[in-house]
Amino acid sequence: MSIQQSAAKHETFYQEIIRLLNKHAGHLDAIEMLAIAANMVGKMIAMQDQRKYQSVEIMNLVARNIEEGNRQAIAELLFSSGGKA
Repeated sequence: MSIQQSAAKHETFYQEIIRLLNKHAGHLDAIEMLAIAANMVGKMIAMQDQRKYQSVEIMNLVARNIEEGNRQAIAELLFSSGGKA
């Protein structure tokens, strides 16, 4: 299982999640949203087809995408601050 570039449907799904997070941002702390999202990821991991993917593959996919998300967030912060973040 390898990381692929985001397809349009992936970006659409991501933007819908962002809208949902923004909707609740005033009612939940960021740490609460992180805990809920982590719980959801755990449930999504449990729903994967164990005949198709091994647990180690799934966990590697999750770890690589967490790293990529962090990289993207840092790059966005650096860009928005003019490199002074």
